[in-house]
Amino acid sequence: MGQKLIFITSSALIWIVALFGINSTYRLASKEFSTGDICPKIIGIPVCYIILTCLIFILISQSQLLNEKNRLYFIGAGVAALFASIGSFAQLMGWLECPKTEGGIPMCFLSLGMFSSLLVLKFIEVRSSSIKSL
Repeated sequence: MGQKLIFITSSALIWIVALFGINSTYRLASKEFSTGDICPKIIGIPVCYIILTCLIFILISQSQLLNEKNRLYFIGAGVAALFASIGSFAQLMGWLECPKTEGGIPMCFLSLGMFSSLLVLKFIEVRSSSIKSL
């Protein structure tokens, strides 16, 4: 019973965090689309578009619409965590300016925390489902 509760809790938290991330990133990407000067760009592509795509991959995988055994989830979360890590480091070094919240917190720091959490939660979910068959 304990493993099932861990599985359900981690799965629910993944949905909550990912949906919060999609909502926030979509608003940022919409502003970027309107003004074109919000998100840092890689090869001319705004990073917020890439992060939004990664979050969509996570939700598609989590919804189990495709029979892909979590690969899409880890690709999305891994790529986004990599970009958030690079962005956070570059922000700290003063090499680029990440968009900031109204409180002045760079969003790349928040993204790093969110995607790290999503990776940890998925590892917990996978481990709890493999220990005991649901």
